[in-house]
Amino acid sequence: MAYFRERNGKHSAEVRRIGYPNQNKTFRTKAAALAWARQLESSMDIGSWIDTRETRSVLMENIIDDLIYSFERFGLDVAGPKLGQLLIMRKWFEGLSIHDLTFDNVLDFAAFRRQTVGASTLQTQMYYLKQAITNSRIKTELPVVDMAISELKLKKIIMGSKKRDRRLEPGEYEALMNEAEGHWISAAIDIALESAMRQGEIHALKWSDINESKGVIRLKRKDKDAETGQSEQKIPMVQGVREALLRAHNVFGQGPHLIPVKRSASISDKFARLTKKLGIVDLRFHDLRHEAISRMFERGMRVEQVRVVSGHRTLEQLSRYVNLRPEDLAGM
Repeated sequence: MAYFRERNGKHSAEVRRIGYPNQNKTFRTKAAALAWARQLESSMDIGSWIDTRETRSVLMENIIDDLIYSFERFGLDVAGPKLGQLLIMRKWFEGLSIHDLTFDNVLDFAAFRRQTVGASTLQTQMYYLKQAITNSRIKTELPVVDMAISELKLKKIIMGSKKRDRRLEPGEYEALMNEAEGHWISAAIDIALESAMRQGEIHALKWSDINESKGVIRLKRKDKDAETGQSEQKIPMVQGVREALLRAHNVFGQGPHLIPVKRSASISDKFARLTKKLGIVDLRFHDLRHEAISRMFERGMRVEQVRVVSGHRTLEQLSRYVNLRPEDLAGM
């Protein structure tokens, strides 16, 4: 049974159950205390409860390290901005045990980060924090993070990024390729536009992942496939991909990777410098994926076919990338 008490503006919750040691924790709001108690009682009901006395030695920096390791273990990109965010979070919570994580701790961290990052980036970082706790399997503190995220959303301190629909304008592709001729960024641009691969997927791609005889490329996707549950997927070499790979091989085919850079972020960094030099405004490397998928629809590919190439988990997710221009449909 759960008991609640308010003192000096703080709300404490205590869960007592026969066969279990008493559990108690203090929160800033009654809602957070109720959520924590419900989560605790639910875990006791289904037999997944973990004695919090054992979790006092589990530090926040340890579970963040474990999250970074899990990304690397499954071949997910953890370089550049993502790694930077995780390391900042690790530094902030250093020395704090997961058992002692509070609603105020999370909000204090959010206030600190909001000084230097936007609402979208902060939301991503909050979900990294939640993912770290979930990955640790010590889920008793999840309500603390969930309540903090809810409050931050309510106050519009965090929010999702605005959906982009930027596509290449006439002449931009030619300008990019002319300026980048002979440089590895030209191959990255080419492959992105023909295959709709993400930056991290292009960076991780090896020549050994390409099966020319079967016409498929083996990728480690960011998201698991909705049907197979696998992160490693085979995608078909659709129109234009073979030619893009051949051009890349003729120039950069000496090493094991298609793109000879150590960091995934080097691709977007180089692309940003290239567009700035050319005076191309508001074009990001990830916009090339949007462009590629839109072109596939313009060529008459069905939604199910495009999903196989793009790796989207659901058809609904794919719809946000479709941005057909009226002039492209004229005469159809």
